[in-house]
Amino acid sequence: MQTDMQDSDGKKDFKVYQANRTLQARVGTGPLDDKAVERSQQVMDANKVDFAPIAEEFLNDLAAAIKTARANPGHPGTVQLMTTPVMQLKANASTFRYTLVSNLANIMLNYLEAVQKVDNDVIAIVEAHQQSLRLIIAKKITGDGGPIGKQMQEELQSACQRYFAKKKS
Repeated sequence: MQTDMQDSDGKKDFKVYQANRTLQARVGTGPLDDKAVERSQQVMDANKVDFAPIAEEFLNDLAAAIKTARANPGHPGTVQLMTTPVMQLKANASTFRYTLVSNLANIMLNYLEAVQKVDNDVIAIVEAHQQSLRLIIAKKITGDGGPIGKQMQEELQSACQRYFAKKKS
């Protein structure tokens, strides 16, 4: 069940979805069996699936969203168009040991959540992010990327902070 909430100005502010308790009723609540967790971890560790084709789909979706944003920069739906593939990258990258991709996507998600309106600066930052992720995937840089990965995260964070500082002035 969905409920639309309104702010004090009467505008739709957010939606509240009632939780579906079907899954919880099936599996129950409480701690997980240690052996089941261990078996699951073994499956994850033995995963040999190539993340590149999966990531490529999400990166192509992000490129399409950037193109749409460029054509309609002020349209309110463009932030969500860009957010969805970034969210997918963040969620899936860690599964395939691409921690750097997941960390960078997390920074981008936080940025996009704070963006009020898409402009050319937002598009430029998202596009640079998308190109960086393409390079990381192409070079098969798994893990956190070491010192270069840390620097990439710091640079993306800095670019996002500079954007908001510029908008405040």
